Amino acid sequence: MSSSKTTKRNQADQVRWERVLMRRPGWALPRLRGLIHAADPLVGRAAVQGAFFVLERWGRAAELQGELQQALSDAKSQRALAEAAELSEALGRLHYQRGDYVQACQAWAQTLDWAADDSRAACLARIGLTHLCYAQGDWARGGRVLDQAEAHYRRFAADPYLHAKFALNRAVSLRATQGPQAALPALDEALAAARAVGHRDYEAEATLHRGRCARDSGDTAEALQLARQAQALAQRCGYRWLQAHALLLQAELQEGDAALAAAGAALSLAEALQSRSLQAGAHGRLAELMQAQGEFGPSWYHAQQRQQLEAVLGHPELPAMLEALIRFDGELPEAAAPGSELAGLLRRALGELSGLAQHVRGLPAGEVNPATQAELLRTATRVQHLLQQGLHQMAS
Repeated sequence: MSSSKTTKRNQADQVRWERVLMRRPGWALPRLRGLIHAADPLVGRAAVQGAFFVLERWGRAAELQGELQQALSDAKSQRALAEAAELSEALGRLHYQRGDYVQACQAWAQTLDWAADDSRAACLARIGLTHLCYAQGDWARGGRVLDQAEAHYRRFAADPYLHAKFALNRAVSLRATQGPQAALPALDEALAAARAVGHRDYEAEATLHRGRCARDSGDTAEALQLARQAQALAQRCGYRWLQAHALLLQAELQEGDAALAAAGAALSLAEALQSRSLQAGAHGRLAELMQAQGEFGPSWYHAQQRQQLEAVLGHPELPAMLEALIRFDGELPEAAAPGSELAGLLRRALGELSGLAQHVRGLPAGEVNPATQAELLRTATRVQHLLQQGLHQMAS
């Protein structure tokens, strides 16, 4: 069998296994655990990665840290660098979720050193570096890194899991840099990709981001409804990290006892997940709520906890480390660059069109003829649909 056919077969197998792991994680996990110490090291390392895939979504990835590090060490010693790259990428996600950003950056740098430049592992590592840019508040650079990740990964169209992941991350960047309306087309794309292949965790995440867009647009009632919907979706598939974020959004959108209950539940989940960033957010909201109720002692405690956690998250050396990994801002692969640039132009056009439609909807009565306003909105909807069709065809 040729190398290209083998690669395509392995990729198809990986997609099928991811679907099984997403839809039947409780069935898959004990079987994977039983294979971790298999006589064949290739089987053992694949089982570690599969088990990590399940436990990560349940907020229990730390349970597998020892096995993950041992598998990485074994792969390195056997010069199985492609496997080492995948394991290092997973270890980077574990560090990132806990707020150990320097260790995450180091792990993803190793992945880029070991993996083929157009491989899935390298793509995931670049997405990880996107998250680190976002964590530093560098939204524009994060968006550029994400574009590079997609451009280098030539098999993107056949990878529905990453299709949804890209769209979600692009929406985060667009919401921060261009506003909530600009993010909505990317969220539509993410939701469609997630539903098409049964990735319920990304369906929940897209719903949460829609809630944040509604909040940013001033629609508190819609934002609260979407936050509750995201929490319910996340709870059904055991995605505890997203449950915590959905609860935190609910705490932000409410006041009084309801907000306190949501913030307290978010904090409990964040502590179980060992997520410093989530803990800091929950402590911060609890400090605000208790101060509003005149409970200054508890408010001071939560404010101090937030400050201590944010100080740990600061990592003054991280910006320099990211700057040293600027390789992802280099030349794009020749075959991928034009498509990536065109997709970027289409998305920007969608964002600007969404913003224009929102402006037209918000025009005061009497400032524009109602029939003209309706025709403008119908035209905007038709053009948005055509642009989205173009994006979907490029990804298929």
